[in-house]
Amino acid sequence: MNNYLISQFDKSTLTNLVKECFGSDFPDIFKKKQIDYIYNYLKDLGAKSVLLEPKYVDKDYLEDFNNFYVKCFNNKGAMTARLHFFSIELTHKELDEILIQGDKIDKIQISYLGFTVIKPLLKNFIGKTCLRAYPSIISSNHKKTIHRKYDVSLFGIPLTVNTIAFQEQDKVVSACATTSIWCALHGNKNKNIRDIISCSEITKNAINHISGSQNNFPNKELSNKQMLRSLDMENLKHHLIDTENYSKDRFFDLVKTYIDSDIPLILGATAYSIDDDKNLSELAGHAVTIIGYNNKNGKESLYIHDDRTGPYARSQIVETKNYKTTKNISKWGLILNKKDNNMNWVKEHEILLPLNVIIATNKKVRLTSEKPKKTCEIIIDSFESKLKLLGCDAITSFSENLKFNITLKEISEIKKHILKIKPTNDTENKSKLDFLTGSYARFQWVASFMFNEKEIFIITFDATDIIFGDAVSAIIINDSLISELVLKDHIENNSIEKYDNDSSFYFSFLNKLKQEKTTYESFLNETFGELRAPSYLKEEEIINGEIKQNENKKEYFCAEDQKLEDLYPDIKVEDNNSFLIWTITKDGTLIIGQEINSQGHPTLTGFKPSRIAGELKLKTGNWEINSKSGRYSSDYQNVNILLNNAVQKFVSIFPNSKIIARHFQPD
Repeated sequence: MNNYLISQFDKSTLTNLVKECFGSDFPDIFKKKQIDYIYNYLKDLGAKSVLLEPKYVDKDYLEDFNNFYVKCFNNKGAMTARLHFFSIELTHKELDEILIQGDKIDKIQISYLGFTVIKPLLKNFIGKTCLRAYPSIISSNHKKTIHRKYDVSLFGIPLTVNTIAFQEQDKVVSACATTSIWCALHGNKNKNIRDIISCSEITKNAINHISGSQNNFPNKELSNKQMLRSLDMENLKHHLIDTENYSKDRFFDLVKTYIDSDIPLILGATAYSIDDDKNLSELAGHAVTIIGYNNKNGKESLYIHDDRTGPYARSQIVETKNYKTTKNISKWGLILNKKDNNMNWVKEHEILLPLNVIIATNKKVRLTSEKPKKTCEIIIDSFESKLKLLGCDAITSFSENLKFNITLKEISEIKKHILKIKPTNDTENKSKLDFLTGSYARFQWVASFMFNEKEIFIITFDATDIIFGDAVSAIIINDSLISELVLKDHIENNSIEKYDNDSSFYFSFLNKLKQEKTTYESFLNETFGELRAPSYLKEEEIINGEIKQNENKKEYFCAEDQKLEDLYPDIKVEDNNSFLIWTITKDGTLIIGQEINSQGHPTLTGFKPSRIAGELKLKTGNWEINSKSGRYSSDYQNVNILLNNAVQKFVSIFPNSKIIARHFQPD
């Protein structure tokens, strides 16, 4: 047998290529609707050539073979074939030259559309399939699909394809539920692609340790409990959400939130056939993997991996009021949209009525998006109610201008985004610095509020918190003027009892919002500067590895009866070489001491963080303080304001001495 075969991409050539591997008794592959879908998909991508790799060891099928097929008397072995697709007309001669010369590899990569593994099974032979996602559906303002980079080696040529892997169920080692889990694991960024287990391993994990289960094949279906068990074995946190009573808009928002977070969803549904008169007939339960969404022109659609159809199949969300059935069904469902060989959309023939979704996240993520989303809806509703009170002009000008979206992100990714924001005033400066220098859980639900498409503030919810916890971890102000208009009423809100704390984190949001400048620590930070560690130590400030302590220092906590000149009689008037040093500590204590042998401010604190610091000098008729401390005061942007505040601190402690500020300007 040849090491590889190349043909023009056409329906008639594919069957013969595969039969070349597995014999003339292998079925016509184009009698399968999945192959029909894949052919039309590749035709849409502009496929021109197909290459058959007749002997390929596929990890997934090898595991399935070892778990089941090896014990079959008539098994055809563990070897598979692989079909590669290209958007250029490729020939044997051209590829041989590329392999011999080792150049023009970029040409192969640019034209590479992906591959399909063909398993040596007579019926369900479509194995791991990685086809390039349509460029038009990857991401835009109204649509997004999840994709990952798959590395492919073709005779040593390194290739990549951006997609999510697909395969059909074989109805022996896996059912549709198993295959949907397998696709979801491939779409989950928490999983290394090479470490994802095969469908047979997923089935074994699902039916182990479940009451009433037997660890055997063939497998017809998995229960929800078994599906969740399989995700437990993958060290993932699973979230099962009942969606039967969801409106179609609420369901679409749920999907959008997780797809925007690069998390696929497993949809459990009941399938119904549709006849020409729109009568519905129940078929069976079914599971698919939701990979993307589309909301162009308000028409909501999902992109799904459906093992009965193919990858990135578009399914439109439709109302069911025009369909006929004697059963009590949901008010909406999913219609699968497919194209025929002429690339025309075919008539609807089946509808999926959703029952639930299963979402697999990192094991640390405890919270779903539901309560953060409800919190944001309260903020939006409050703003819209405020506009109604302001009258028609306000409604006309601003109604529906305030919007939000929610995504699950890691804190490093969030801070990377915040770092790019350009503050325009002190409020925004402080908000940005507080968040960037704060400590947070790794996973956060991020609610970004936009006004006229401009981000004005962000609320983060600790996704690792418990469902009744204080989950709001931060509020970051990007536009203080508009944010105040939105948030002011919530700061002044005294009627919070009307909000259900079980369904939202609104109480937590209010607590975080009202924390502004209410603590003693925040007062000290604003008045005397945030804590600074000494920038360095002098050699004379260390003895035997220990920091010298200033033996003349004195701590002042409250008002003194004595004047400064009585407490420090050795300080000479108008003598620049005769002075004291001072600092205000972490807890607001004023420390004063003498600088002996160039031993400066760190000897007052023991090298601990402190606030503004400087010198204290006696002048004719008054005392002067400055901020001359290279170790503590050098990098405050508002040092003159802090020094003026420090004067008030001195005056409160030494009311009988006249003290003024001397704003120090370094050379």
